[in-house]
Amino acid sequence: MKRTLKYALSAVLTAAIVMPAFAQDNFPDVPDNHWAFEALVRMKKDGLLVGYPDGLFRGGRPASRYELAVAMHAVYMNLKSVTDGLDAQIKALSDKLNGVASTSDIQNLRDALTALQNEVAGMKSYGDDIANLKRMADTFQKELQSLGVDVEAMKRDLKDIDARLTKVESRKPAVNISGDLTLFMLAGNSRDGRFGLDRDGRTNGVDPVTGKTAGMTKDNVMLQEGAFTFAGTNETGPKWKGTLVVGNMLDTFGGQSLVNSDVKYTQGNSDVYLQDFSVKFDTSVAGLAFSSEVGRVSYKVSPYLFQRIDSSTYLETDRWDDGMYRLDGGIFGFNIGGAKLEIVGGNTSKVNSVNGIEISALKSGYVNGAFGGLSRLVVDRTLGANFVLPVGGTGDIDLAYLIFDSNQDILLNAIPANRLTVYGGDAHFKFGKLGISGGYSKSDLQEDSSNVNNQDNSAWHVDGKYESKQWGIHGGYREIEANYLAPGDWGQLGVERNPTNIVGFQVGGHLDLSSAFTLSANGEWDKGKSDAFGGATGFNTGTKINAWDAKLTWHVNSMLNLMFGYRNTEFTNLDPVVVAANPGNSGATYNWMTFGVGCRLSDVSKFLVEYQLSDISNDYQITKGGGGRFTGGLLSAQLGVKF
Repeated sequence: MKRTLKYALSAVLTAAIVMPAFAQDNFPDVPDNHWAFEALVRMKKDGLLVGYPDGLFRGGRPASRYELAVAMHAVYMNLKSVTDGLDAQIKALSDKLNGVASTSDIQNLRDALTALQNEVAGMKSYGDDIANLKRMADTFQKELQSLGVDVEAMKRDLKDIDARLTKVESRKPAVNISGDLTLFMLAGNSRDGRFGLDRDGRTNGVDPVTGKTAGMTKDNVMLQEGAFTFAGTNETGPKWKGTLVVGNMLDTFGGQSLVNSDVKYTQGNSDVYLQDFSVKFDTSVAGLAFSSEVGRVSYKVSPYLFQRIDSSTYLETDRWDDGMYRLDGGIFGFNIGGAKLEIVGGNTSKVNSVNGIEISALKSGYVNGAFGGLSRLVVDRTLGANFVLPVGGTGDIDLAYLIFDSNQDILLNAIPANRLTVYGGDAHFKFGKLGISGGYSKSDLQEDSSNVNNQDNSAWHVDGKYESKQWGIHGGYREIEANYLAPGDWGQLGVERNPTNIVGFQVGGHLDLSSAFTLSANGEWDKGKSDAFGGATGFNTGTKINAWDAKLTWHVNSMLNLMFGYRNTEFTNLDPVVVAANPGNSGATYNWMTFGVGCRLSDVSKFLVEYQLSDISNDYQITKGGGGRFTGGLLSAQLGVKF
């Protein structure tokens, strides 16, 4: 109904109705492939267009002033009926609120209010159209009067409609509530008497009592989480928002920070935490637009500089996958012409849940994995600046300088350090279907303000992509030195997160084989960059790392997708220091095969199921499945609902 009215208003307010031939069954004199086909069908159905007595539309014929007057009057009557209906709904809601409401009444009122708000939201753009309609009433006054229309009454009604719409728009709740509910199951099984190992470095198929191999009936966890976001609806003045989370996922996934420790999933304890809660002000300082957001805020810069690792590959939710770190502090922004400068600062430790778990633990440095690892700096305070400069309407340059302080020292070559400074920039450009990006950054490890290490501590990358309607391709090259320790998220090789001391190429793409099938694939070929850090990273100049993955998706219909994927990563010629700890094994091979089903139950709910088989040979894992082999599986199922 709203779209019909909008089409009608647009048609009547056109300076002259001169249309090429339209077509549909009700107007047989025109073809059926015109861009306004849907509009004509709806307008005729609602009585806004009636055509000529012989049933034809005669789209090529200019309309007379009388015909315009008839169409305008039809639109006016339709608009009046809409606003009368809204008045009736508002009165009905008011009558219910004045009475005694039960729980079910409150829910019904909430549903009715939501529907009414959606109706009003769709009418916010009618103000200009109503003003134009009033002006047209003056222009076509003579013709309308000849049709027996009381023009003065019509003008009064249009003025009244305008006032009532303004009044309706102002009737909104002071707080908007939204959120999501997630139910998540993980169940692992062993195979051939060996544990499985998933992409997050967790062992699967472990009996929680005996620690021996087991099936899904013993190795499973049921997780649930609800997030409730409250936000003020005021359009002027300070704006506030907050997200309260209740569930047991935080305990299971270890405070949203990943450390490959070869442990199984465990049932988390129920917990409550504020993911964010902040107030934002917009004003100006010295003629510059200025904004400040203070409280528990969320922030990231880019994958190579400052971005949180996703601690669960198998869980798909916006809140867990957004890459944001949470800080108790503030973000202050200045708009300088088209550029923007942001200053961010705050505490990143003791941002805890009710049970004392850090909700966004910030640890910089190499993640201890299968091949080695440096000590990780636990960050307590963060301070930084981020400057984004648009370039010629085709892209932007993003520059950042970040300081991460710790209350605890780590040791690098027996030298203590308690601060990490990360600085660098990224550039992104797009030329039609072609995109080009790249970046360079460094990380200096310090004890207070004195450098402990500022060598072999840089990373740079360049990437390109081309996207067409049915296919796309991308490729790139990167070098990441061994002492590059930024708290970012630049990728995964096997179960190794944020690998360092590597150089190599990446390439990938996707292709719509048909309207029902999509094929995507990616490959990466790396080698060790330096021989000086083999004990810490596991790689030297002789090390080769080859990784590839492929996925075929069958779009059964608009609600259902089926997926099959395969991922392989091979490490060969690892550093002798690492090999010496496991004689006879100089490499590792990871294979994962995945089957998945994705079902969109409605516009606000989805159901996902995946089963992943693992076949891994790696004696360097902390927990060794049968002789360094891991052959098992992991079943994951997720039901998500947004409100």
